[in-house]
Amino acid sequence: MKNNIALSIILLSLLTPAFAAAPYQRPAGIADDKEPLIVAGYRALFTCSAHFFAGRPLDDIKKVELVDVEGLGYPDPVIDEQRRLVTATDISGAIVRVAAFRDSMGCTVLPPQWGIGDIPRLPNVQYAPAPDVGNLAFPAGDRTDLPAGGIDGLHRALAPILDRAFDGKSYGESAGVVTTAVIVVKGGRIVAERYRPGFGVHSGYRTWSTSKSISAALLAIASKQRLLDLDAPLNIPEWNYPGDPRQAITHKQLLWMSSGLYSGGPNTYSVYFGGQDVISAVTATPLEAAPGTRWKYANNDTLLLLRELRHKLGDDLKYLRFPYDELLHPLGMYHTRMEVDHLGNFVGSSQTYTTARDLTRFGMLLANDGVWNGKRLLPEGWVKFSATPAPTRAPVAGQWGYGAQFWLLDQMPGVPQGTFTTAGNKGQFVTIVPGHDLVIVRTGVDPDGKRWAQDQLVAAVVAAFGK
Repeated sequence: MKNNIALSIILLSLLTPAFAAAPYQRPAGIADDKEPLIVAGYRALFTCSAHFFAGRPLDDIKKVELVDVEGLGYPDPVIDEQRRLVTATDISGAIVRVAAFRDSMGCTVLPPQWGIGDIPRLPNVQYAPAPDVGNLAFPAGDRTDLPAGGIDGLHRALAPILDRAFDGKSYGESAGVVTTAVIVVKGGRIVAERYRPGFGVHSGYRTWSTSKSISAALLAIASKQRLLDLDAPLNIPEWNYPGDPRQAITHKQLLWMSSGLYSGGPNTYSVYFGGQDVISAVTATPLEAAPGTRWKYANNDTLLLLRELRHKLGDDLKYLRFPYDELLHPLGMYHTRMEVDHLGNFVGSSQTYTTARDLTRFGMLLANDGVWNGKRLLPEGWVKFSATPAPTRAPVAGQWGYGAQFWLLDQMPGVPQGTFTTAGNKGQFVTIVPGHDLVIVRTGVDPDGKRWAQDQLVAAVVAAFGK
């Protein structure tokens, strides 16, 4: 009854659209992650995705997705099953944030100037429903021939490695990491697979910055279709006036995190949880350094690439379908959603919701040089380019390197040459080990301050197979 009363009060306060309110914007999308508006937006968005897309209950969402913002005195998010939305407030109840779910789009957090009456304005496209692939063998479908323990009988040496992967300390830089899934693919087959209780083959979670690597693959496909030239400067409409020095920035420089633009680095909380639109955040920043002369990890570099993709396609419906039509559905990644802001821009630096199985499919595409079922999806040479050190970040022994929206692990002990990986906050990794026919996926919900060491897991798996 208490939740119903709270929901009614919130709904009444939000029913009137706020067309006249000023847009919520922060320079470069930077915001304080402890700001009540951001915390409430975080709680609304994560609860929405975890509940309506992944089908998880609020009690477990509070222990997993919301663990870093629990204990601050904020009231529980309120889930509206009928409207398929979530509301979350600050401690006083004065700040109310709403996240709305659509089947084909996932969840979007509304900007503060919008109310529930604005929800019909959100982008919403449809595509064919996912086929029933339960009886098809992986990766085309869901069926595997693993025994109950999740370890192929020919690869029992992986069993203690998986045990350590879930013990909360063995492959972490500090104790307290929380693994949700580990999948090992050898020779195109899953030979090991294990999940945290409460997670499974269809359990989705946010990829965080692993989404950057998926977005990079979309840019590769666009270049293959001759929509853009990766060696050429970007065509950003907001920069098209005489003398703008940002017009010199190339696609490759953005892929290498070498734009030279001002940014908050990984801090784009205003976009992620505040409700700012992508375009106002990423196109309004000045140059701090000459393009191609400085390496700085920046969410905005990835988001700029997607902003240009939307411009080049020149068709918003095609843009919203592009990831699904050109990459995700051809791979069988039917349990993946690339979420958008309220104006229909993919937040492709972080907000992709997917499963460990779907991430494994993506890794297998990369391991096969961009070819899937005999069809080339990614341009020839793209995978090698992705795993080649960025010109602005030379390899250093004992450190992770960086390529083109992928991290490089081959300077770490026991990791084979050429090994590269996606990497997302809280421990989302898809690692490809060329020459060993290996794909290693680890997903997690590591609390803030706890870091998973994917290179250590990779070294252990490689050693188990024998060098």
